[in-house]
Amino acid sequence: MRTPGTAAEREFLRKRAVAAVHEGQSPSTVARAFGVHRVSLHRWLRQSQAPGGLDAKPVRRASALSDDQLHELEAVLLQGASQQGWPNDLWTAARVTEVIRRRFGIAFHPEYVRKVLKRRLGWTSQKPQTKAKERDEDEIRRWQEQAFPRIVREAQERDAHLLLLDESCFQLTPTVRRTLAPRGQTPILPCWDKRDKVSAISAITLSPQRHLPGLLFQLLPDKENFHGEEV
Repeated sequence: MRTPGTAAEREFLRKRAVAAVHEGQSPSTVARAFGVHRVSLHRWLRQSQAPGGLDAKPVRRASALSDDQLHELEAVLLQGASQQGWPNDLWTAARVTEVIRRRFGIAFHPEYVRKVLKRRLGWTSQKPQTKAKERDEDEIRRWQEQAFPRIVREAQERDAHLLLLDESCFQLTPTVRRTLAPRGQTPILPCWDKRDKVSAISAITLSPQRHLPGLLFQLLPDKENFHGEEV
């Protein structure tokens, strides 16, 4: 880990620590006194044998992406991570950093890239929604455009109520959210360790005369399920 402080402050620390060893103090004592690792101190001792070996080195910062490069980068990212060789379409700061290195030959730190995405592109950290792989978009479109209008017409001809019904289950397990805590000290959250569940059935209705929506809702007894044809 890099010693805290500016380049000039780190240079001063290195030279004072090496001088203390040359004055006769033990490396272990000097390392504790200056708050550095003994490995770092021994590296400084080796570097001190070369002229200017302990001097602060100028930091070469990579130039920021131009607006044109940024637009090109966003176009690539919108194609999805899988198009760039990753197994899924999740973009992480590390992956975007690699894309920038490949495409523009510029090496950035992932945390800097994260700031670029947020501040210059307006991207945010999000939890992806899931979609079943079995989902048939063509069949869904056919039902919306053909089947559902037919069902509505038949309900109107029969002067019948239209019901959209579904049943769901609620697990009585605690919802655990993320929290901040010291590294290696995982917080303990006391909670009821029950595995009970509550089943519910509901339907949105549309009356044939008033054409107003309604809602039917019912909680089911334990270990009991309903089906649409039974309601």
